[in-house]
Parts: sequence; structure tokens; C-alpha cells
Amino acid sequence: MSMTYKKFRGRYIIVVITSVVVWSVLVSRMFYIQVIDPEELGSVIETRFEDKVSISPLRGNFLDRNGKKLTDNIEHFTFSANPQKVKDKDAVARLFSKTFDKGKRYYLNRLTTTKSFVYLERNVPPTIGRELSQSPLPVGVEVKTEVRRYYPFGDVAAPLIGFVGTDNHGLSGLEAHYDHQLSGITGWKELGSDGQGNTRIRGGFREQEAINGDDCQLTLDIDLQIIIEEELKAALRKHAAEKAMAVLVEPKTGEILALANIPGFDPNTRSSFKQEALKSHPIMSAFEPGSTFKVVGATAVLESNAVHPMDVFYCEKGRYQLHNIEIKDWMSFDNLTFSEVLQKSSNIGTIKAVSNIKDSQLFSIARKFGFSEKTGIQYPYENGGSLKNSKHWSMISKAEISIGYEVSVTSLQLAMAYSAIGNGGVLLKPQLIKSFKTPKGYVKEVDKMDAIRRVASENTMHTLSSILEKAVSHGTGSGAYLPTLNIAGKTGTAKKLKNGKYVSEYIASFASFYPADDPEYTLIVVIDAPTRHGYTGGMVAAPVAKEIYRRIYNLRGPDSEPYLQASLPEETTDQPISKPPRSLEGQLLSSNLPVMKANTGLLTMPDLKGMSMKSSLSGLYAMGLDPIVHGSGRVIRQIPKAGSRLKHRQQIEIFFGD
Repeated sequence: MSMTYKKFRGRYIIVVITSVVVWSVLVSRMFYIQVIDPEELGSVIETRFEDKVSISPLRGNFLDRNGKKLTDNIEHFTFSANPQKVKDKDAVARLFSKTFDKGKRYYLNRLTTTKSFVYLERNVPPTIGRELSQSPLPVGVEVKTEVRRYYPFGDVAAPLIGFVGTDNHGLSGLEAHYDHQLSGITGWKELGSDGQGNTRIRGGFREQEAINGDDCQLTLDIDLQIIIEEELKAALRKHAAEKAMAVLVEPKTGEILALANIPGFDPNTRSSFKQEALKSHPIMSAFEPGSTFKVVGATAVLESNAVHPMDVFYCEKGRYQLHNIEIKDWMSFDNLTFSEVLQKSSNIGTIKAVSNIKDSQLFSIARKFGFSEKTGIQYPYENGGSLKNSKHWSMISKAEISIGYEVSVTSLQLAMAYSAIGNGGVLLKPQLIKSFKTPKGYVKEVDKMDAIRRVASENTMHTLSSILEKAVSHGTGSGAYLPTLNIAGKTGTAKKLKNGKYVSEYIASFASFYPADDPEYTLIVVIDAPTRHGYTGGMVAAPVAKEIYRRIYNLRGPDSEPYLQASLPEETTDQPISKPPRSLEGQLLSSNLPVMKANTGLLTMPDLKGMSMKSSLSGLYAMGLDPIVHGSGRVIRQIPKAGSRLKHRQQIEIFFGD
């Protein structure tokens, strides 16, 4: 044993022992990781060399009743790069230059930087982006997919449908209410990385496909929705009003065909919206209805046989004292039958008529019509309106409520109430959501026809319908009159209540259904605070309904020929204009226009010579004839001649001259 060994033996033993201990620890640790607890090693490897990215699902779309898309999803692709990791910048520049028709120098300039992140192309449409994203991308280049919500019809029905935020989740309207069904389920996929941290897509990694959201089909008809919104916008401009709203319902089923309020917003702008514009006012906002509510008292007195349509009421020449409160009519009326009371919208006549029934009877019918309770529509934040229990009414409450005060309603409630009149007395639940359809094609129906209760007998409702039809042909609703289209309706004009006081601002409304004897449509039009060209329901709201009905008839009516209306002077009051009666059996359209005999279906050509264009055409349209006009002025010739036998819808020629 040499002196050197003796000198370093202690150190040698320490090194050997230390090496044995270290290797024993390493071997033990490796045995523990790989045999006893291999999951920990897998987790570390996944963390360092694998990444999990989310896959966004496509949001379900809204469709109208005819399958037209009211929303859509547009994919956008964004390509970026980390210049520090791009090894072959020239290859990247060539690839993008060829794809996007930009010079190679443009992309080289972007890649020649000390930054760790640059955009190569942003918001690339799917026609280009999808193909490029699926091809092998150079190291250092990444792609991100974004899906944006798009609304093909812009601001049409926007308050009802709502909009989504930047995260593609609903923020208002139906988009928010049904977000959980529209959003779908996010998927994911695993990406591998090499030792330098470059992302690589390798086979064998797990992937969970995204599940797209369900499509939602509404009862809306987008063509009718557009017509209504266009007419509301025109009325808003003409009358310089604050806002306008309308509801169109199918009275036999309760399906909502259109529901609009103006002003709205364009959800495609992605800008800030006023909170008021986001509200669907026909559902969420209540107001005092005025005379459109008179049908409630009319139903109550007719159903209880307390009043007959031909009973006469003295209307006090327009002024009446009730419990020291003065009740006024819009004009001086003397004696009116109950039918005429409704047609001419006499407050005094209405109050006297309902004095024949108890408070509880009026309250009961109002509740049967659905007032002061929610309709049950599949939409959030519905306003149920208000109506005090008759036990808490004051001495004048019955009178006030009978003419549409001390009660608040929504446009939707009015639509369902007038639908009940039109369909023979059954209050229906409104339908808005037809069904949801999953990506695999499974359809789940949501809204079905649901009769809530019978409001009154068919006989009562038919009587009331007849009265309302005359309110359009002879009464305050004459602004909505269209010859041969049997529209039944009632005007409403109510002062607005602000800070507990009534002010000189008005809500003008018109509630109607068409045709009166077998209605296909119920339409409510409300114009809030008109300031020009009138303020009453007859002057403001009824003409809007008239134009809507005319356009609907031209779009959906039974005839291929458009409904052409002889121009009439603009109305300036609610006073009815004398027009030909709709019931033609053995009556006269005017002193010069004798028409068909009862139940024969035959017509006699009247002598039109010397008549104005307005008078002659109004009468001929009401007779169900199809006139062809030549010239202008007064009638100088007609084919066929006066006294000839005619058939319904027969074409005739009218020549006008000086």
C-alpha cells in the first residue's frame, strides 16, 4: 500500500460512498416515477411538450317561419408569426404573397423585426383562410379562428332578437334568453411541441369535437316584419313622434307574425347602444290604452245582456258631469245607439252603457281578456300591465277604466285581446318560438297552440266584430278603411301620465283585425307622442294600419293584381268620413251606385257618367269589381254600359276626361 494511497484513501472512500448514495437515490426516484407513480411523469411531459387548445362551436341561428336566416355565423382567420422562431422567412413570405396577392417584400418587412409577435393577415374570410389554415404552416407561424355573429337584415327585429358580445354570448333579447341552447359546447384538441418549443401537430393526440348550438325557428314572417317596420319609420318621420310599435298576430293560432318597435339598433355595428333601444317595447312596456280598451266594457254589457246594440244613449252634447268630474267627448253627440257609441268613440256613451253592470262584471271581463297578467310569451321581462281589483275601485274607477284609464296594458296584451274578439271569444297564449333543431337534426317543438280561456260567447264576439267593422267604415277608424277589405278596428287616444299628472302628450293607437268575419291577422299599431299632423289614433295610427294591410294583401292576398287605392285627402280629425257601406245587399253605395240584390251574387252596372274618380272608384271597389282607369277628370264613358249584369271581380273600363 503506497504512501499516495494512504494519503488519499479517505477522500476516495468519501467519493465512492457519495457516488453510490447519489446513484441509489436517482435509481430509486426513477423506479418510483416509472413504476410506482408513472402518472406524475406523464403529467410533466404533457405540461412541457403538449398543449390543449379550445375549438369554438358555431352558434345556433334564428330562422323565420319560412326558414329564412335571421342570423348567421361568419368565420374569420387571423395569421400571426413569431419572427424569432421563423427559420425560413423567405419561404413564409412567398407562401403568403402567393395566397393574398401582396408583394413578398411586404411580408419580409413584417418578419424582419426584433418583436416576438406580428400579424401577417387579419380577418381573413373563410374562402381563403380555411384552406390555408389546413395546410402545413412553417415553423413560427400560427393561425387563430374567430367566429363573428352576423345579422343579414340589420336592424329589422333587432330589439326582439337581441345581439351577442365579443365573446359570442348573447347580451340582450332572444340571444341572451336562449344563450345556453344557442352557444353549443366548446371542443378541444392537443398539440405537441418539440424540444425548442415549436408547435407540431402529430398523430395520436386526443381531440374532442365542438358541438354546435341548436337552431331556433321563430313564428315571425320576416317579409311582414319588414313591411311593418318600414311603415312605422315613415310614421315616426311624418308625425315627429318619440317611438312607434306594432304587433301582428294570427288570431286563430296565437302565432306572432311580426313584433316591432322603432327606433331600434343595428347589431352589426358593434357600437354602444342606448338601453331604451334594446327593449322590446310591445312586450316590456305598458301604457294607458284609451279608447282601444272600450271593447272590454262593450263585451261585458253585451255578454250580460245589459245593453242591446240598438239601445240609445243620450251623449249630453259632448259634456257630462260625473261625481264632480267633467267627462268630454271629442265632438258634440246627441243620441247614439250603443253601436254608434263604439263606432264614434263616445266617452260619455260608453260610461253610461257600463253603468248598467256591476264593477265586478267589468273587472271580470278585463281579467278574462288577459289584462293585468302576463301572456306567457317565451320572452324575458314581460310586463303584465296593471288593473286594480274592483274591490279597491273608487266611485269613478269604473267610468275611467271603461274608457281606458286607470289601467295599463302592453301592445301584446291588446293583440291577444283583439284576437279573442276576432276568433270568436277564445284567449290564446302567444306563440313566438316554433322549435329548436339540434345539429344532428332532432327537432323539439316549443310553443304550441294553447287556449287559455273563453272570454265571451261567439254570439257576443260576432256582434262586437260587426260593430268594430262599422267603426272603420263609418267611425273614427275611417283612416284605415280600404274598400272590399273588411277591416274591423278601434282607435285609441290617451293622454300620457308624467310625474303623476296628465300632460298634453298623447299615445295614438289602432287595434284591428282583418277580415272581420274570418280574420287572418290581428294588428296593433301604437305611435308614442306624435307632434305633427295630428295626435289621435284616427289621424295617426289608423292610416299606418291601412298601409300595412294594403301591402300585406299585395304580398299574401288571393289576387295576383296589386290592391290599388284611389288617393284620398289626408285626414285631419277623428271625425269619420262618409264612405260606402260594406254590406251591399239591397243597399246603395251612394245615391248613384245601386248594387246587387240580396243573396243573388249578381251585380248591376251603375251609371257613372259625370262622377269624380274618387267617388266612382270607391264605389266600384266596394262592389267587388276590378276597374281599369283611362285618363283623368270625371267619367265620360264606361264599358259595359249602365244597367248591364256583372259578375264579381269582373273587369270594367272607365274613361275620364274634362
